[in-house]
Amino acid sequence: MPYNLRILLFMLFGGAAVVIAVFQVPPLTSGGNSGKSGLNEAEFKAAVSAELAFCQKQPDAVNCRCFANKSAIIRSHQQPRVPSAVYADKEDLARGQAALGC
Repeated sequence: MPYNLRILLFMLFGGAAVVIAVFQVPPLTSGGNSGKSGLNEAEFKAAVSAELAFCQKQPDAVNCRCFANKSAIIRSHQQPRVPSAVYADKEDLARGQAALGC
């Protein structure tokens, strides 16, 4: 019986730890603007314009304004959204998240 109780307690505390950890990590596409990214307004608008131009060249049927905003927000963040995370390619991450979100 004590063995089963230890397993139950481990599962209970482990599950609670996972739930808490998930709610501590913000979504990569969650709000944000040029103020949070460390860019000034002109630099952020330039990033949006570049992403809008990229979207308009693509044959996919996505909302390019939405795509440009989400992609620019993700690309403009200086710090990774997940602490101590390293992304393989920030451009691919931003464009992939924006394509799925729009």
